[in-house]
Amino acid sequence: MGVNNNIVIPFYKSHIRPVGNVALLGSSDNSMFDGELYDLSLGNWEINSEWELPRKYDTIICTRCAYFAKDINQFMRRCYEHLEDGGRLYVDWGLGDHWRFKDFKVGWVKDGVTEYAYGDTNYLWSTIWDDNFMVNEKVKEFEENIKKFGYVDLRQAIINEVPVIFDPNIVSNMFDYEIEFLSISKPYAQLYMLFSGCKRG
Repeated sequence: MGVNNNIVIPFYKSHIRPVGNVALLGSSDNSMFDGELYDLSLGNWEINSEWELPRKYDTIICTRCAYFAKDINQFMRRCYEHLEDGGRLYVDWGLGDHWRFKDFKVGWVKDGVTEYAYGDTNYLWSTIWDDNFMVNEKVKEFEENIKKFGYVDLRQAIINEVPVIFDPNIVSNMFDYEIEFLSISKPYAQLYMLFSGCKRG
């Protein structure tokens, strides 16, 4: 999954608390959480399709996958529709360089290069962002870490390099939510942002 698994997986496990029936979107194994698997590699789910799950779940978890969503509002709406009332949704996004690429990027598109994974047409599109994130200590830490790559304005870098920016306030009528942050400085500067939401009835 990534070169920082020893940091990221404990972060997930300390903040993601699945209950009841669990759907794992974008997961091909149960190495991190137990649940029913839906993934492109399994041939039963594709984030940019008009996907449907066979039933509703108490918990939906989607880690390291929402980056690929071209229409993140539609993705969140479908998650909402597939949750039981009071169900929990956990979705994360990130910023910062992926080890697959030589040149550092805050977002996914820079100097004509679009970041991809698992095939050179499987592009990354989105992140979550609210300007209020700037007061968070982990976000400040990430902004400091990217200065060595010539970045002076994190917010502007996101605008310039991320094609789809998801404002979580858009789904405040669907979820009571909070955002948790993780900043990693080595070997690459990365910021993880975890949306933890409870479906409103």
